Amino acid sequence: MKEVISSLYESKMAALKAKIDAEKFDVKLTIVTVGDDPASKVYVRNKIRLFDELGLPCEHIILDEAGTTQADLDGLAARADHPMLFQLPLPNGLVAPDLPAAVDVDGFGSETLGQLVLGQNAVLPCTVQAVIDIIDQHYAENTSGNHFSGLKVAVIGRSNIVGKPLVVELINRQSTVSSFNSRSDLAAVDWTTFDVIVVATGYHGTLDNSQFVEGQLIIDVGINRIDGKLVGDIKHLDDVVSPAAITPVPGGVGRLTCLHVLGNAIKLCEMKQR
Repeated sequence: MKEVISSLYESKMAALKAKIDAEKFDVKLTIVTVGDDPASKVYVRNKIRLFDELGLPCEHIILDEAGTTQADLDGLAARADHPMLFQLPLPNGLVAPDLPAAVDVDGFGSETLGQLVLGQNAVLPCTVQAVIDIIDQHYAENTSGNHFSGLKVAVIGRSNIVGKPLVVELINRQSTVSSFNSRSDLAAVDWTTFDVIVVATGYHGTLDNSQFVEGQLIIDVGINRIDGKLVGDIKHLDDVVSPAAITPVPGGVGRLTCLHVLGNAIKLCEMKQR
């Protein structure tokens, strides 16, 4: 699957570069972080590097954890006139403001999610779009038309960032979707009955690679640090070579997710300047 991810990344990056060069519209992103979370530093650095690579401005606002209030964040959101995101997680009970769809590059706001339910969305949450890309690419060689129609997809995880919006988007694309969460009896499920399984729980060992069969596509959204290593939500048993196609961690969904921050920023700036 690494080759598939790399191919997707390169083709989509080339398309974004061509769009920027052809359209000549201004693209800018503002990232807001609060505190000094190590994981957030990595994610933000990757996003800034991507914008730098294309010569695009990316403003990084760093707020002190001790002195930042919800009113400070809400004030920044109220003044936003171009794409913005609040890097999660936020400390001290702070929550990301409900950005209007016109500047909601992450696709987490209520307006954007409402548009998604109605099938009117301009952008998808970035990880959701990454998962959709992988499914689309995987089935493109064997099907024509709507690659999602009739696919039996299991989504494990119900977060507002991945699980819930992914289920809605798959339904919009005419897939047959089963949704599972932390209260589901995962041990009782016959996972071999699904064409695609998306694991997005944030818990390493949610499933393991012995539970899959040939012909399945397994998308591991999770990223966890175990014994100093980055691993996904799927546990890879040393004595098992799975016949299914499984996305790698790291270098899988996360790589495409970062790219879609750029893609969503371009879409929103393009819409503003029409």
